Amino acid sequence: MFLASSAKSIDSNLSSLAAQIEQQNPGLSVLAARQFRFAIRQTPLEVTVSEPREFNVLEEFILRAGVEFDPAPTLQELADLLGLDLVFVKTAAANLVGLEVLEVADNGKIAIAPQGQDFWEKGTVSRSHVQSIYAISDPLNQTLTFKFDAAAAESSDLPDLAELVSLEHKITDFADLSIAEIQPLIQTSGLGLHVPENGKIVTKCDVIGDDLDIWQTVSVFVLLDAIEDRTTLQARQGKQILETASKFLNELASQQKISLNELCKLTEQIAQPESETKTIAVKKTPKKPPIAAGRKKKEAEKKQKP
Repeated sequence: MFLASSAKSIDSNLSSLAAQIEQQNPGLSVLAARQFRFAIRQTPLEVTVSEPREFNVLEEFILRAGVEFDPAPTLQELADLLGLDLVFVKTAAANLVGLEVLEVADNGKIAIAPQGQDFWEKGTVSRSHVQSIYAISDPLNQTLTFKFDAAAAESSDLPDLAELVSLEHKITDFADLSIAEIQPLIQTSGLGLHVPENGKIVTKCDVIGDDLDIWQTVSVFVLLDAIEDRTTLQARQGKQILETASKFLNELASQQKISLNELCKLTEQIAQPESETKTIAVKKTPKKPPIAAGRKKKEAEKKQKP
């Protein structure tokens, strides 16, 4: 039999989940379960993203005129040739000037910019835009991710895990990283900002604010495996098992860098009876009587026979 629930050290709001764990895993017993808070670090960033864009029909015509017409026409001449209002031609030309593909003189005459010829031949131009994102450093799960939205803070009315466990961030200061170091980190976060095979490149990354600690909640369970006769720690957020965090906590426990008594209020008095009750019962075979005793019994039986 397992220990009664009243004898275990389980936070009241985790008792239901603890019972579910035991029900789904007959070989496991939850000795203790406790909730903590821990801080993730959030850093606001601005990244500049360069990506290719195809020319629209009007832009392509203006560039073609700049390449093939001699002398080069003015914007007014192009508007007359196309039968368009001058404002449309000016707007398209202004976009090309902003992309550093086209140059327009004061008299409206157009000319291909120095790098415009290459863009014209490729049919695309690189444009840049600035995107705000957040870098999220999680010391418990040992991850560094990037998100478009800021992380939401959770309950802070819990004991701080960092007071019992040494938590370190993977990166302490983004200002110390080069763009070459930041690019693969952003790429693996799946935001679609840095995709070199599609021509999208993060060319710049700036820290635009102070780091902010955001409280998160984690539940730590002490599990006793009856079959393997060993105790392990398991970290969860909700019902999700945090594999990396669990491994990290178990490594610290094996190195005696954390105390189960301090971490989950698990005392030796609680763990020992539980371990004893977990011993697998083995059916005993009746022992055979000693040889000498067997002989005496046979001789006595012979004497009693007529």
